[in-house]
Amino acid sequence: MGWMNRKSHPGTRDNLIAVQIDWHNTKDAPSVDFVEDTNDPKSFKQVPIETSNDDLPFIDASIVIAAGKVDLLWVIIDDIIYDCTDFVEEHPGGSRVLESFRSANCSWQFWRFHGEKDLEEFGKPLRIGRTTGIENKFKEPPRFVGLRKLWGDD
Repeated sequence: MGWMNRKSHPGTRDNLIAVQIDWHNTKDAPSVDFVEDTNDPKSFKQVPIETSNDDLPFIDASIVIAAGKVDLLWVIIDDIIYDCTDFVEEHPGGSRVLESFRSANCSWQFWRFHGEKDLEEFGKPLRIGRTTGIENKFKEPPRFVGLRKLWGDD
């Protein structure tokens, strides 16, 4: 089965694992030499800018969490994952802000300081996928406090 090991294989040898299956009837048995390991956070790369958010690859929350343990700086804004590993030093608010949201959801915090234009210009090239199930670790405080009567009991 040399054709499966050709150099033009879409994956790299770093993110491939060997699979061995014993079949009783080898005549009809399917055969796979290598399978891409999608549990490795480093196997996910930034997608082309023209890719819509709906067409981004789905990345399980467990892989997003694991990315923070292998020196990747992924942040989640509205369930879209952004790889800020190379962008962190360019962030106008400083690296500390992004570091505090490593592998975490920072949706409401992002929208408090940024707009759609910022996400389009700086965020779109950093997208690597989408996910679900990663909650923001901070409760969003109310934006506006209502007025009370100064002389009221409440």
